Amino acid sequence: MSLTEWQTWAPFVDALRRSAPPGTEVSEFVGTVGRGAWDGSYLDDGDADARRAHYREAAREAARTGGRGPKAELDDALRAIADLSPDAEQPVRVVAGSRPADDAVELVALPPAVVSGPVTPVLEVVLEPGALPARYRETNSPPSDGAPAASADPDAVTRLIGERMPDAVGAEPEEIAAAEAALPDGARLPDEVRALYASAGSGNLSLAAEKGGFGGFEIVPLRGSFLREAFLPAARFSTWTADAGTSAPTDPAGRVQAVIGSPLWFPVGTDGAGNVFAADLAPAANGHVGQVVLLDHEQRAGAAYRAESLTALLVGRGEASSTAGERGSGRPGDEPDGDGAGRHAPSDTEFLNLDPAAWAEQLDAGTVPLGLKAAGFVPDRANPPALPAAITAANRLLELRGQELIEVTRLTRPEGDRSRSPEKAESLEKADRPRRKGLLGRLFDR
Repeated sequence: MSLTEWQTWAPFVDALRRSAPPGTEVSEFVGTVGRGAWDGSYLDDGDADARRAHYREAAREAARTGGRGPKAELDDALRAIADLSPDAEQPVRVVAGSRPADDAVELVALPPAVVSGPVTPVLEVVLEPGALPARYRETNSPPSDGAPAASADPDAVTRLIGERMPDAVGAEPEEIAAAEAALPDGARLPDEVRALYASAGSGNLSLAAEKGGFGGFEIVPLRGSFLREAFLPAARFSTWTADAGTSAPTDPAGRVQAVIGSPLWFPVGTDGAGNVFAADLAPAANGHVGQVVLLDHEQRAGAAYRAESLTALLVGRGEASSTAGERGSGRPGDEPDGDGAGRHAPSDTEFLNLDPAAWAEQLDAGTVPLGLKAAGFVPDRANPPALPAAITAANRLLELRGQELIEVTRLTRPEGDRSRSPEKAESLEKADRPRRKGLLGRLFDR
């Protein structure tokens, strides 16, 4: 069987109807299925809360009787479907009506411009391919009068590597020169960084630090490490919906520039947990060229000051706390809109996050901003936007920009199968059986 055959989806459609709260007319599942997993939301007569309350009661009953629980049959059916699509996730809308004739499965084919999400297959539409929010396009530059801190000591770095990593092999001079040549704006590697790589091109620099001091790091090689690009703005970007309002935290002491990411934060070491120590080649006004900043993999933007120089960090004069007092979500846009209606439009017209009805209003009125780079469809787990309305609005936006449209393949229950849903099977079987005749009936049949 394939995903385009009704028989593939029939067990899930029937399970969806059976699992609905009593009195439900129409149940829906909207989400993705594939790659051995599934995710999505359920609606019963348009209500996302009714099923939750029904499930809680069913779960208590299952715990009392030793049953399998309210979602077991649904999960079994979804697992079988997911196994048929091991290489891709299929966005889908499944409808189970009060009558089998109303059942439908809609397979959604998304063009490259459409981004799906956990609540709906249509999370956002990117109207300008490859576009990033303005904050992600901001850059920092080396200061014209920047200088290293007085504590910067390349010879001390060389001695430390010799003591702690006696078997280390340094990077070739050509490698170091190539890494410097790749830097933007004519930036140069600090002498401390050159000394580090001339002494050890890779390996674990372990320091016998006193309690609370710096314990060292794994040197990030000059070539071949994903960590060299992991904290660049494009790598830190996920979706417009999540990141359009992202801003970098501000260093209260004015040492680190508040940008999302930068190729001028030059990785030199990692703590093994995904965080990177970088030499800052473009410090803010109160910083020093070559100061060490921490790039935290849990933070979506910015860098946190660690030490005024690489020497200061390695010999124990760096700040003990990497981000104390400087952590923040970096995402003011994550705060919920005050109006609660999904129609709040930020002043920046690069991105608007509206519900389908609001997009229809903008399209009808011809007021879609010319500079719009991406369009979001407000995700709300309590009141998810109806997928058909989201697809209609998204396609109108795509058509406006001459882009490929979303396509929907609709499957329905075959005519001969519409009276054979499991709920009615027993009664239909009884109706199909020959009726046993009484004595008078048998006499009159003679």
